[in-house]
Amino acid sequence: MPAYANNPFSPLNVQLLQKGVPAYLLGSFSQQVGNTNLYITNVALTSNVATVTVQLVTGPLPTVGEYISILNSASTSGLFNVSRAVITATTVSASTGAGTISFALTHADVASAADGGQVIVEPAPIGEALTSAGLISVPCVVQAPEGDSQFTLPFTVQAAAGITALTATLEVAIDARDSEWTATTSVVTKTGATTYTAGPVVQATLQRGYAYRVNCSAVTGTGLVVAKIG
Repeated sequence: MPAYANNPFSPLNVQLLQKGVPAYLLGSFSQQVGNTNLYITNVALTSNVATVTVQLVTGPLPTVGEYISILNSASTSGLFNVSRAVITATTVSASTGAGTISFALTHADVASAADGGQVIVEPAPIGEALTSAGLISVPCVVQAPEGDSQFTLPFTVQAAAGITALTATLEVAIDARDSEWTATTSVVTKTGATTYTAGPVVQATLQRGYAYRVNCSAVTGTGLVVAKIG
């Protein structure tokens, strides 16, 4: 999603949050992109970086940042069998479907060797660039459940390791205009590359009929950020 725009010309000025469907306020995720299936022909490990040679079976080409899971690899007592490791590099060819996928794996070096195994690559959310200048998300209006006016929903903000400090505040307004936005008590606080003192998932108590957005401030470092509410 693009950043918040305080004008009526923005095509995504306010989005509707539907039941059972997470809304991406910062970043995006396509529900239309499926998993990729591949198989392994070779494995190697150098300086805590695993590289598996693969052949595409079905699905889109893997990309950096997506999640790789491997089953039935036999090398080094199943060392390369991982669950949702983050892809750090890939050379899979669009014309042949053959290539390599790399990911972090802590172990002594393993010489290149033939192997087999099943591979599933899952798509990952696409983050928004975040710098020390901060970032404000597009707003959403919640399609509330039946019953009382208040309800609780999970709210999450996750930032890359390059962001070592971050305060992400859920703000509320009746109309999506700059003068109306007010901070709520739902705050995600990041204090290191991978540490949070609040979050990355918190529970937010919301009111039906109001607009909500995420305001990322007090940022140290740069990287990608994803914010969503479900």
